[in-house]
Amino acid sequence: MKRRLVSIGFLLLLMAGAAGVRAADGTAASDPVKLRGWYLGLQGTSGARDRWDVFNNDDLPPAAVQDVGRGFGLQLGHRFGGRFLLGLHFAVQEHDLAGLPQKLHDVELLFAGTVLWNERGTLQPFARGGLGGSAVAVDRAGGHIIAIGTAATAGGGLQVRLGAGFALEAEAALTFANLLEVRDQDSDGATDDDWRVKASQVGWRTGVGVVVWF
Repeated sequence: MKRRLVSIGFLLLLMAGAAGVRAADGTAASDPVKLRGWYLGLQGTSGARDRWDVFNNDDLPPAAVQDVGRGFGLQLGHRFGGRFLLGLHFAVQEHDLAGLPQKLHDVELLFAGTVLWNERGTLQPFARGGLGGSAVAVDRAGGHIIAIGTAATAGGGLQVRLGAGFALEAEAALTFANLLEVRDQDSDGATDDDWRVKASQVGWRTGVGVVVWF
């Protein structure tokens, strides 16, 4: 008799557990994670390029350039179809010049496409590519000398969802630039002189930061 009561109690517990699992599944199905449409991201970045002699001028840059620069990145974009993102991404790194107070900056402004996997989960791997513009700028007295051209990036990373509106993001990308023109600009933005160049760069960039969904 005692064994029968134990067996019946055990079966009741199993049935209750199964009912609970079905109820939880039904709740999850009727209340999935709501994906928000817009995102705003902020990163701390670091990066390097394979060469800096892109100005077609032996005096530029005026000194040896620090290999790895550090800076920040900004992102603004929208989600399409759940896992696809399209946005405007900006990044800038600052490099020291040996023995000089001036700085060199490398800049990217890209239209970037991102594909997320497991977009409703906590860990969301992604692939990202971008096309846009690139610039390398050297400070000088009263202005800047800027080489400008086109850019492309290819890479990926991971978002860690902290809630409906926040995620941490880590990214690594290869960068490609094709610089076509140099402009000598005053501090007020006026151009004193410009000349054509043809210089290609290959480099890398990493970023770690936060993404806000709204």
